[in-house]
Amino acid sequence: MRFIETYCRSPKGVGFGKPIKLAAFQKKFLRAMLAKGVDAAILTTPRGNGKSTFGGAVAVWALFDDDDTGAPQVPIVATTITQAVRSCYGVAVSMVKNEPELMGRCIIYTGIGTNRVTTPFNNGEMFPISNDPDGLQGLDPSLALMDEVGFQPPESWASVRLASGKRSRSLIIGVGTAGFDDENALAKLRATLAEGGKIPGLVFQEYSVPKALPLDSRAAWRKGNPAMAAGFLRASALEADIKEQPEALFRIFRLNQFGIRGIESWLGKDGEKLWAGLMKPYAFVDKASTWIGVDVGLKRDSTAVVMVQRGTDGQLHARCRLWVPTGDEPVDVSDVMHHLREMHKRYKVEAISFDPRFFDYPAKMLSDERLPMVQVDQSPERMTPILGSLLELIKRNEIHYDKRDEFADGLSTHVLNAVPRFNERGFTLQKAKSKGRIDACIALALAVDRAMIRAKPRPALFVATA
Repeated sequence: MRFIETYCRSPKGVGFGKPIKLAAFQKKFLRAMLAKGVDAAILTTPRGNGKSTFGGAVAVWALFDDDDTGAPQVPIVATTITQAVRSCYGVAVSMVKNEPELMGRCIIYTGIGTNRVTTPFNNGEMFPISNDPDGLQGLDPSLALMDEVGFQPPESWASVRLASGKRSRSLIIGVGTAGFDDENALAKLRATLAEGGKIPGLVFQEYSVPKALPLDSRAAWRKGNPAMAAGFLRASALEADIKEQPEALFRIFRLNQFGIRGIESWLGKDGEKLWAGLMKPYAFVDKASTWIGVDVGLKRDSTAVVMVQRGTDGQLHARCRLWVPTGDEPVDVSDVMHHLREMHKRYKVEAISFDPRFFDYPAKMLSDERLPMVQVDQSPERMTPILGSLLELIKRNEIHYDKRDEFADGLSTHVLNAVPRFNERGFTLQKAKSKGRIDACIALALAVDRAMIRAKPRPALFVATA
């Protein structure tokens, strides 16, 4: 702490050009991460709480301080090298340049692809590096800093931890804010801890505003943003953002709230809020007109069957059934066929719309059994109007789902996982992340498409007389 407050000068913001004065929450984290037995530490806060400045200062200390495990190696990991240079690495270099005592003891390289700072007196080096797992495993860090860990894949964090075992003691630090999904390194670590799992050697400190507190509560803002109490984050910055930014982005970046979904969704940046507003209790009526959509995935993707009925209010109501493959066991299509037969017996099924991929032959068998099967190929030309109609219904609040249904959460996740893919032929939906699933969203669109097709009235019958 003494090194940072003596030799590291703030490159921007409050205290610009002056030696850094560590805030109480930063000192608390430093003490925890330097405790005996700790080899990894996470500090997660909302934006504007000095993560880049703090991370840069820690990296500078780690480079210039003698290390009893050998020459210091301080990699700064980001999504790309350019991103690392713009954030913590760039801040660290600015601190070195602004302090003559440090500048006189190092060499700064700025060539393309060779960015690094070396310290000949202890053979140390600090450098930016991308989050490619293969490159990270070749490191030998005394201290590694992973910037924006909420946007890093779990594989990258794991690679740095694996690389850190080459010394008798090394330390990995992750700083960042909640990401857009639950598949990033920060969310995975947080979920493990929340479920009672223990991660040996890990320190985890989180500052955030609970979702139960009012969105515009100044007291809540102060609770989740320790920099406000420390005097280097203005409340006016949050006041401007709450008016100008989508609610989802404000919750993630200014309140550090996890589990906010649908940021990149085809429903827009407030996709989760829009979808949540469609919840409405509904009991499906036996023998009532029902339309069904089917999207089948066998090994990697799930299989979804979505039914819709039109209520007395004239609006559509959806219910979902999901099958998920486990390990090497694919989904058993015969289970899906059995479910469709049961639905056909129970309801007045007007149409079963299906994607023929993986379901072509089973659909022909069901058609032979007089189930009303309708094939819909997943081409942009075919799907653009289908998805466009569903989007309009969602925006007009004319389609609903019942939160009490067993697979309601699965349906919601699939809808919010979907992002648009455009080309000159129109648009379709694809997964936001490789491990996400959108099958129920596609099945919902297919079911709604059938429900929106009105039966054409029969022409009047005229009998000619002589």
